[in-house]
Amino acid sequence: MYLHVDPSRVPPVVELCEPDDFTAFKVVIEVPEHAWIAPEVLTELAGRGDDAEWRQHLSGMLAYAASKGWCDAAGRVRAHVEMTSAVPHRD
Repeated sequence: MYLHVDPSRVPPVVELCEPDDFTAFKVVIEVPEHAWIAPEVLTELAGRGDDAEWRQHLSGMLAYAASKGWCDAAGRVRAHVEMTSAVPHRD
């Protein structure tokens, strides 16, 4: 059996698949190739809304992204998703 996780939905959808297969157990997570991020979220997370120089650099990055077609109609910027392996949990 395995858990299938779709984090692209809010809240994330978790489904138990193949519940009668007791020979293996895993978690399968759908990972998109890209994520779309609103620029105001970046500013908020950075805590730099009052930093004019930081906002100018962000505007430059967003202008470059837009010139490459990496922004959508809503003004969000496309970010590449990277996956890393977590350190194994030990009891």
